[in-house]
Amino acid sequence: MNTEIDIVQHIKNIVQKSRTAQVSYEKYNQKQVDEVVTAVAWAICNPTNNRKIAELSVETTKLGNVEDKIIKNKRKTLGLLRDLKNKKTVGIIDEDTSKGIIEIAKPVGVVAAVTPATNPAATPVNNIINAVKGRNT
Repeated sequence: MNTEIDIVQHIKNIVQKSRTAQVSYEKYNQKQVDEVVTAVAWAICNPTNNRKIAELSVETTKLGNVEDKIIKNKRKTLGLLRDLKNKKTVGIIDEDTSKGIIEIAKPVGVVAAVTPATNPAATPVNNIINAVKGRNT
C-alpha cells in the first residue's frame, strides 16, 4: 500500500469485514460476549504477547521503555476488565418499574478510534474490549 487510494480501499475492506462480522456477533448472548472480552484481554496480557507488543511499541515510537510498557499494558487491561466485570451489555440491562422504563442494550456496529503514539498497545486493546463488550465490531 503506497498510495492514498490503496489506503482508502484497505479501510473500506476492513469496515466491510467488520460489518459482515457484526451480523453474527450482535446475536451473541452475555456469556459469549464476556468470553470474547476475556480473549481480547488475554491477547495482550499473555506474557509472551505483551513483551512482543511492548518491544514493538518502543521500537516503532521511540517512546518509553519495554518494561514500563509491559506493566502499563497489563494494568490498563486488567483495570478495564475489573470495571466491566458483571456489567450487563446484552438484552435488558436496567429496569425502573416505578417509571415503567426498560433499558435494552443494542450494538451500534462498526467502531473506530484514534490511537495515540504514547500508548500504541493498551489503548487499542482497551478500545476493542469496550467495543466488543457492547457487541460492536
